[in-house]
Amino acid sequence: MVEGTGVASDNAEDEETKKQRIAQAVARCEAPIHPDFLVAKTPATSSDAQCSSEPPTKKQKPNRGMNKNKERRENVAAMKKVAALQLCPRLAYLNECDGSLGEPRCSQNHDREAFAETKLPNIADECPVLEALGVCPAGLNCRFSGHVLDGKNVDKCGVALSPNCSWHQKIPHIGVVPGEKNIFSEDLRISLRKKTYDFSRAEDLAKAWDRWHSQRPKDAAENDERYSLPTDSARFLGPLVEKERRRIDLRNKSILAPLTTVGNLPFRRLCVGLGCEVTVGEMALSLSIVDGLQSELALLRRHESEKCFGVQIAGGDVAVMSKAAQFIDERVDCDFVDINCGCPLDEVHRRGAGSRLMAKAAHLEGIVRCMSGVLKTKALTLKMRTAHMEDNKVKDFNGRYAHNLIPKLEGWGVSALVLHGRTARQRYTKLADWDYIKECSSRRRCQTPFIGAMHGVDSVMVGRGALIKPWLFTEIKEKRHWDISASERLDLIRDFSRYGLEHWGADSRGVETTRRFLLEWLSFTCRYVPIGLLEVQEAKINWRPRPYVGRNDLETKLASTNSKDWVEITEMMLGKVPDGFSFVPKHKSNAYQAEGMQVKAEDEGAAG
Repeated sequence: MVEGTGVASDNAEDEETKKQRIAQAVARCEAPIHPDFLVAKTPATSSDAQCSSEPPTKKQKPNRGMNKNKERRENVAAMKKVAALQLCPRLAYLNECDGSLGEPRCSQNHDREAFAETKLPNIADECPVLEALGVCPAGLNCRFSGHVLDGKNVDKCGVALSPNCSWHQKIPHIGVVPGEKNIFSEDLRISLRKKTYDFSRAEDLAKAWDRWHSQRPKDAAENDERYSLPTDSARFLGPLVEKERRRIDLRNKSILAPLTTVGNLPFRRLCVGLGCEVTVGEMALSLSIVDGLQSELALLRRHESEKCFGVQIAGGDVAVMSKAAQFIDERVDCDFVDINCGCPLDEVHRRGAGSRLMAKAAHLEGIVRCMSGVLKTKALTLKMRTAHMEDNKVKDFNGRYAHNLIPKLEGWGVSALVLHGRTARQRYTKLADWDYIKECSSRRRCQTPFIGAMHGVDSVMVGRGALIKPWLFTEIKEKRHWDISASERLDLIRDFSRYGLEHWGADSRGVETTRRFLLEWLSFTCRYVPIGLLEVQEAKINWRPRPYVGRNDLETKLASTNSKDWVEITEMMLGKVPDGFSFVPKHKSNAYQAEGMQVKAEDEGAAG
């Protein structure tokens, strides 16, 4: 049952009353949905606390931050279970295995009969990976049909694969995907893990910085040229070879912010297809990169469709950040390196990283100067907030101090600046302060490219807005509001699924990994309220809707905050979930409470 009685109710309501009703809804941070689509209030849904902009009471604990790993362990439990039953990857891909070393690695599971008895049913008749690549490295383990002939894995031409075939040379195993870059060899990872990689350039710079910084008088004036010239000066670095650093032009471009969890390669591909011009990888920890951790190195991957791509790293140690910058400069195909100076999470702050760096200016200076000095071919950018925590000593701008850091960062060697218009304390719960962003822009001395959302910026960076509606890039590019249909949104979900299967593989493990990241994204995109249902076109990201129905069943399901509906959507693309499957999103939110399962959609997302 919905409120209102259709068009007649519109005619019965005078214009002034309508304006007041809309204004009251907006004041409550409630999306002004046309009454014809609202679900009638019941005692269970009549409270406006869900949409209130007031902070929670002491008894009402705020849902913010991230769900703990122990709360989310069931997310991967089912995937591990089905992955353990898979056939040896080499036997599945190349149709034979002698147990020797090499890729793909042998898992010792060569029992075809046992595998056939436990294998899950095929999802569809055509394998999307075979269609895209011409071969499916998942082989006999693949959850799709179309490339198994007489019990053997075959390519698009129907030819059975073998260890000596050309496909094995081109795609040695499921982790190598044509069109993806920054795939590192085992030898390189071992050299990082065993500390044999030559980091002498970074180490020399860090030592030079320590010597120079220890000799600098504590009372040195900020405008003293002996201590404020750019990194390129040979005062503390010694003579430097003339840089061949690649110039980066980010002006007048739409940029996808670095996003934890959901900003993966398949999602970035989706955004590029919708008009995004610059992408940034997920935040990677500098120490994990230097230690050769495979899961962290995987965050540096780039798809060939990402024409302008940057990697973001976080860390609080000058030497380690310098080493990570050297490794990226020498081994990673990217256009720029971004310093995370904005992450609001305590786990990152404990490492001295994220927005905490803003409160440690001397430390931040060493990181920026040394990274700028070690990067020969990549530009250095930095993303920060208006402050780590409000500083009572700063009388102006409510204790925020980003405006004081901006001219310093220019001198230290940053090629572009990104400002998130909130403090770490505000996280993502309040609207950004656009006027303060404009003030920060005016503090530049060298007209360094300045990226924000509006008011005096050179480019636009989109974070959570892209998670909720990635077609926002199309709207920016075409300067229009897109009343996207439910079927068009489903097509985007289908595209993401296809990209995910190419990236993570079409075997049971890859299917469930794709499903897990799709569910993380659906925990955001369910917050989108179709423009055609609103009584105003200028939607706000902090608006929360009352329960409503869409213009058709699919639109209603896509708006559901119940995780059971999210799972059903994934089953349209990826087949039935395994037995015992459950899902808890990575991030929490006050705005959405799931029904039936312990699931809450994210109120955060940008890495910082």
